Amino acid sequence: MLINLLKNKSVAVAVSGGTDSVTLLDMLAKKAEEFNITLSVINVEHGLRKESKADSLFVKNLAESYGIPFYGFAVDAKKYAKEQKLSEETAARILRYQIFDSFDKCDCIALAHHSSDQAESILMHILRGSGAKGAVGMKALSGKYARPLLDTSKQEIERYIKENNLKFVTDSTNFENDKTRNFLRNVVFPELLKINERAVENVCRFGRNIAQDQDTLDSLADGKVILGDGFAKITDGTNCGLAVFARCVFKAAAHLGVNVDIESKHISDVFNLAQNSESGSSLDLPYRLKVYKDYDGLTFITGEVKQVSGAEVPFDGTSKEFDGKFVELSNVLDDGGLYFDFDKLPTGCVIRHRRRGDFFCKFGGGTKKLKDFLIDKKIPSRDRDALIVVAKESEVFIVCGVEISDEIKVDKNSKNIYSIVCK
Repeated sequence: MLINLLKNKSVAVAVSGGTDSVTLLDMLAKKAEEFNITLSVINVEHGLRKESKADSLFVKNLAESYGIPFYGFAVDAKKYAKEQKLSEETAARILRYQIFDSFDKCDCIALAHHSSDQAESILMHILRGSGAKGAVGMKALSGKYARPLLDTSKQEIERYIKENNLKFVTDSTNFENDKTRNFLRNVVFPELLKINERAVENVCRFGRNIAQDQDTLDSLADGKVILGDGFAKITDGTNCGLAVFARCVFKAAAHLGVNVDIESKHISDVFNLAQNSESGSSLDLPYRLKVYKDYDGLTFITGEVKQVSGAEVPFDGTSKEFDGKFVELSNVLDDGGLYFDFDKLPTGCVIRHRRRGDFFCKFGGGTKKLKDFLIDKKIPSRDRDALIVVAKESEVFIVCGVEISDEIKVDKNSKNIYSIVCK
């Protein structure tokens, strides 16, 4: 058991009542004092089986028998599966991890995944076409999740249960082979073990070897992905080949909270977007993840691009709130602002978003359609409508955060010099 992962920590053990989690709890309870581990038990009742409430009560009583705090939660996986059009198994996993992710009464959560689970996960991901990332399998320590039994075989767990006379419950759905993981566990791996009795061990070793390659490729991808607030951007990842590019995509997706279901077909689609599509093209990925081809790379965001307001407010030389942002004016020059001669602005200017027919006298001279000016500035098409401008009728004098018109530039005769910043 990889118990050093938990040394000097407060640990919530995820216990379903089955042999694996009961074994993990018993092992940790016996080692807690030696490794200075503070234990609690967390259980999620998914509402999928008629006996699930009884199983959760078993876990509660088990925790009490060890003198360990118990935290029980209940979710409606059937309802969630129907609403989200998911399998019940997937719905249960999502809801379970939502609870785990938000649980704040411990340093980490210990999960009872063992080497057979690891082998099943690796093979399942390969069959789904996930590529090397899926072939790595689960990590012994990943964020707040620890898997102390990941190097322990199912046979060792069963032997431990018997030798220590531990009570447990049996989930009857584990024997329903219509689920992919159950089919692999109950049908495929028994056949593989007939061919090679070390099949599970060898699949896990394959995963560890792939993990070493993955670490090398990840290091090559570092520096090619910019991670920002609500977005991620790949700069020159396509110049390093598909393998490194794939790691860039995984990093971008993970930053936006998408850690699963990005498979090889998605990587190919994103790579094709980067190589063969025009700027402004986009691609939809799982979990509402969207990728845009920009002038300088690929930008990843989640959800829809915000629809901008058609409203306007008078520009009278004072700071204003507009469409969820604050347009700040100051005659104390701001290093981050645009500077302009306030006296050169015509009366009747307003703060608004851009509109069809807008034009702009670029700094240094020369009038252009605002759209063409923003294209020249390489402002992504999805961001142009959200830009805040100061304009009178169709003439734009300030594009906040981008540039001021040559018509209001500061010169040696300027007296009322203001800065404008949009926050």
